[in-house]
Order: sequence, then structure tokens, then C-alpha cells
Amino acid sequence: MITLLPDVTEKTGVPRTLHVPFKLGRPCGEPFDFGTRKKVVHQLLELAEKPAGSRLEYKN
Repeated sequence: MITLLPDVTEKTGVPRTLHVPFKLGRPCGEPFDFGTRKKVVHQLLELAEKPAGSRLEYKN
């Protein structure tokens, strides 16, 4: 799951989360910023390979 609010997401019991620093409503970055969106997707795929309970911070 992509989260903008990691403290809230942690309480829901989601098994894997990627914390991103973007504005609310834009979990993958700004519109048409395909480079950033590609990075988010790659990091989500990296996270999917990790065990349940894993959390990543978005790396620019």
C-alpha cells in the first residue's frame, strides 16, 4: 500500500507499506511526472518481495 499518513496506516494492519512524501491526493507524485511515478512503482515491486510487516520510505 502507498501511504501518505504512515501513523494512520500502521493502525490498520496493512502488511506492507511505502511511505511517500507527496501531497494528499497525489500518492504517486505530481501529474505527468512519469519519472517519479516510475520510481514509486519500482519501489512498490521491491516491497512486494519483502515479508509481511515490511515498511519502506520512498527514496528519491
